[in-house]
Amino acid sequence: MICRIFIEFNYSVMEINENLIKSYQLKIRKLNTKLLEKQKQLDEANDQMKNLLSEMEILKKQVGLNKRLENQYNHRDTWINKIAFIIATANKPLRSVDIIALLLMKEPVLEQKTSKEKFISAFLNIAVKYNRLIPFKLRGIRGNFYCLPQWMDQEGNPEIEMLAKIR
Repeated sequence: MICRIFIEFNYSVMEINENLIKSYQLKIRKLNTKLLEKQKQLDEANDQMKNLLSEMEILKKQVGLNKRLENQYNHRDTWINKIAFIIATANKPLRSVDIIALLLMKEPVLEQKTSKEKFISAFLNIAVKYNRLIPFKLRGIRGNFYCLPQWMDQEGNPEIEMLAKIR
């Protein structure tokens, strides 16, 4: 009788152990599939990272080229950009007469205009409207000086350094 109980107990323990083993094996399989999925996602992320890094290197090279070209006059720019470029390269506020004189050297098309002042004035007004340039009037001097926004102080006056360059 004791043997029989022991054998039955042993069988029940073995069944429980087999069930536990099966459940653990099932959990291990599920975890392995999750691990494979995560590894696949990680590999995809690494591939994307490599692609982004290579694109970033290409963009860095392009930015380097653009920085070299920033100091060069571009005939394909808009007139507003050309005017802002002329003022920036002069590194001082300019009157429209001075802007026209400098543009004439770079833009032969401007020679063909009957009224250069009216032509440039329209673009100066647009540049002022969109805060690309800030007009500044000095007493005793006819016309406005056009400044870049970074040359102005908080009160809207040109910095002392720029005033010294005007006079």
